[in-house]
Amino acid sequence: MATIEFGGGPTLEQRQAFCAPKDGTQIPGYLGHIHGFLFRNGRTYGEQTHLLAQTYEFRNPIMETTVPTDRPPLMNELPDPTGDDKYTKNMIPGYTGYIPRKLFKFGGTYKNDCDVSIDRHITNFQNTMKFEDVMRNTVKRFPRQQVLNHDPIIRDHLNTYRDTHPLLPVLADSKRAPTEAPICTWDGFVPRVGVTDTGLGLCYRDGAERGFRRFHAETKNHFRILKQPIDINHCESSVAQQGDPISKRIYLNDGMIPKYTGWVHGKKYEFGMTYGDTTRACEVCSHDNECYGDFVKARGPTTTIVVS
Repeated sequence: MATIEFGGGPTLEQRQAFCAPKDGTQIPGYLGHIHGFLFRNGRTYGEQTHLLAQTYEFRNPIMETTVPTDRPPLMNELPDPTGDDKYTKNMIPGYTGYIPRKLFKFGGTYKNDCDVSIDRHITNFQNTMKFEDVMRNTVKRFPRQQVLNHDPIIRDHLNTYRDTHPLLPVLADSKRAPTEAPICTWDGFVPRVGVTDTGLGLCYRDGAERGFRRFHAETKNHFRILKQPIDINHCESSVAQQGDPISKRIYLNDGMIPKYTGWVHGKKYEFGMTYGDTTRACEVCSHDNECYGDFVKARGPTTTIVVS
């Protein structure tokens, strides 16, 4: 068959019939359901779907499938590119900055999409400013509220309440105690809880209360030491010896928990026992002093250096 330019090829009617299928005809490759298609044979896909469309009603698409070619009319006059305005008309393609609502535009040229997006942004901005002006004018129409702290009627009511309820506070101005635990949803800072084992294994209230008590005791002890004269031969006792029940010891008399990866003094010289019994047998856990340094200082040197 000769090509079209030399007078051969399909005729105009054949080309129109190929490009314009019959009503109800589906293009081969259509993956949707066609009622009764599995029970029909002997015809092409397009012819079979055309015959089925005459028997069974196909649902037409709700939205229009044609792509609009014209740009919607602009509601505002876009500013000229003078160098001061960021969003102007005739935006240059390749601009990498942010353009409002540009991410939701598809299928158009860069200039047209930018013009429509900027026009919509200006419209929304003007509507917002108008709404704020209406709200501001509405508020101005109402009279201003008057201060009632000097009203004699309220003063008499407060005096009567104070006379009849002498032990209750008029206003909630009582301060919380420094060692009182906050409520569970409080997001403020709790000292000594996040950096130590003060709140380990406790609920939020108990852990926060221990942290506040420890911080309060350490603060009082700190200011007490500052008031005393400096003596290099005297070692001040810690907070635990001042009555605070929270000890600073790391190696407790109960021993260490198995899989503890820290250093335990003397552990490498003990054999044949469990981890808990081994750490309880070590001097670092079995002593009764506040810390291992005080125990070593009280025990004295264990070796004697002989100088010849």
